Amino acid sequence: MPRGQFDRSERKAATRARLLDAAARVYARQGFAGATLDEVAAEAGFTKGAVYAHFGSKENLLLALLQEFLTGQIAEQLELFDRARLDRDSSTWERPIAGSDSWMRRLGEDPDPFRLFVELWSYAQRDEKLRVRLAGGLDALRATFVSFGTDSAAEAGVETPHAAHEQFANALIGLILGLGLLKLADPDNVPEQLLGVVSSILIRGLEADPEARRLLAELPTTTRA
Repeated sequence: MPRGQFDRSERKAATRARLLDAAARVYARQGFAGATLDEVAAEAGFTKGAVYAHFGSKENLLLALLQEFLTGQIAEQLELFDRARLDRDSSTWERPIAGSDSWMRRLGEDPDPFRLFVELWSYAQRDEKLRVRLAGGLDALRATFVSFGTDSAAEAGVETPHAAHEQFANALIGLILGLGLLKLADPDNVPEQLLGVVSSILIRGLEADPEARRLLAELPTTTRA
């Protein structure tokens, strides 16, 4: 690759990263509805044209922030799960605890990334195209949890239909988001260990009860095109 082309690519990536950092700060301060691309550009030290060149719209910029957030979450969960799997003394139900505790602890220390997710969710309820894109953005996280469930069930010697893993992943995402909202609203009454403890209880229940696995597997599902 010619040196000039490589340099342009590097500068483009650096500009994009600066714009994302600036947008996160502006959206966290003022909310999605109240923020403007002019303010994001000024925060990053660029013109509004640079924001449009990289993202095209305020919605696309927020979606890019969401993607960064979900990608980081998935990478961390994979690392923690792989680390727990290497621990021969850990049971399958113990493996979500470290990742859950880490997520809740980080939420308490730096709630802005999750607040941005809530901003996007709220905005998407009034924009069908954005809602569909948001739902699609959650697919990778869902697939990660399905993979965890499949691996854990195989290691525990439990026969579980794939559909049950998909519904458990949905329930786990709902638990994560719901407890996240509750933690933001009432932090003193939501210990950071709660998510991991409840997740482990659900896993132990499913591993011990074939009827529970059957009930999950028989729930209606819709495959997104």
